[in-house]
Amino acid sequence: MPMTHRIEPFAGLLYDPERAGVLSNVVAPPYDLIDNARQGALYARSLYNVVRLELNRDPDRYASAARTLGDWLKARVLALAPRPAIYLYSQFFEVEGRRLRRDGFIVRIRLEEFSAGRILPHERTFPAAKQDRLELLTALDTNVSSVFGLYAGAHPALALLTAELAAREPALEVTDDLGICNQLRPIEDAAAIAAIQQELESPRIFIADGHHRYETALEYRRRRRAAERDPAAARPYDYTMMTLVACDDPGLVILPTYRVARRLDPETIASFDLRAATWFALEEFSSPDAMRAALAKAGQGALAVALGGERVKLRLLRLKDPQAMADAMPEAPQAVRRLDVSVLHALVLERIFEITPEQIKAGGLIEYTIDALGALGSVEPGSASGAFFMNPPAIGDVEAVSDAGAVMPEKSTYFYPKLLTGLVLNPLDGAAGAKA
Repeated sequence: MPMTHRIEPFAGLLYDPERAGVLSNVVAPPYDLIDNARQGALYARSLYNVVRLELNRDPDRYASAARTLGDWLKARVLALAPRPAIYLYSQFFEVEGRRLRRDGFIVRIRLEEFSAGRILPHERTFPAAKQDRLELLTALDTNVSSVFGLYAGAHPALALLTAELAAREPALEVTDDLGICNQLRPIEDAAAIAAIQQELESPRIFIADGHHRYETALEYRRRRRAAERDPAAARPYDYTMMTLVACDDPGLVILPTYRVARRLDPETIASFDLRAATWFALEEFSSPDAMRAALAKAGQGALAVALGGERVKLRLLRLKDPQAMADAMPEAPQAVRRLDVSVLHALVLERIFEITPEQIKAGGLIEYTIDALGALGSVEPGSASGAFFMNPPAIGDVEAVSDAGAVMPEKSTYFYPKLLTGLVLNPLDGAAGAKA
């Protein structure tokens, strides 16, 4: 199929259950959620687990991933779908006792530079992660995992089509380690594909998750086009795999991402209350549960901090004067300055603890988690110096920051649940999809 639209169907690479075995044994969470222990468990789960492509552990892991993909293609463990399709991807999950469903379309989307204003980021990225993803994409010539995008605006016709398609039996279904049910339905009907293409031709798309993969896809395209002397015709590498979800999907959930600092200056911790009082009104707590409850009740404009030492300090911080953020971030638009995560980075981390944005971007100093109890627990025994807590931003905050042409600090949002890796792969170089 010639690639002329912004949104295209594609012949995905799919696991053959007769050769690969039970699907739950071969899928994996996104690479940035896989630590060494999880990587080992996924390796042990199956010889065909997608982690062997997405996060290979061999010494030359990119070459090993390429060999592995080539072997799986030859053995037809992974095989091309018989026809191009857009895939309806549905996830069923629970959050705070609520049973939710989120629907998205897995498509091949034409890459665009952020400067065009139609596909927009909302977070800063880490250079090391982009280099890693670029080397993997170069080795495999295949999108192993999907970028997660959000499309803006009201689309009642698309919502009706989604409901109609969702009533069909899924082609595959798998429940992951978190108890999330994942269903995939290929859409091959030309009329349905045309309707999706028409509806998604114009809306702005915000990258919810997968900034590193999207920026990597842009760089990969630049290099391929330079090597091929800028061919006029569209190539598969002009597109990347993206799962598109409506901004008003009732199952769209953003969780807060907390910060854990392993090493903070002890003298600064000791004088924290005095330093913080310059910008914040402080409230002290003796119970972590009480502090967390107060944070949730406070809503936007409050932060919570747990600091180690002889006795753990638990504090709720409220900004006294918004002008402090204007002074701290004079070049940033208001949409960025008003974010709790911006207050944390600009005033608490940078001004009080003197941790620079460059140090954070380099990695290794700050860790990120959605597990509040785990973050608090890490401070108790002295394994971490401090933990920092915020309420989650709203989808309107994400849109406002992107519309302003700005970005949030790294790891400002956690769209839950993450997209599962291994349901479908997008080959960028013909039927092989890899350098075998």
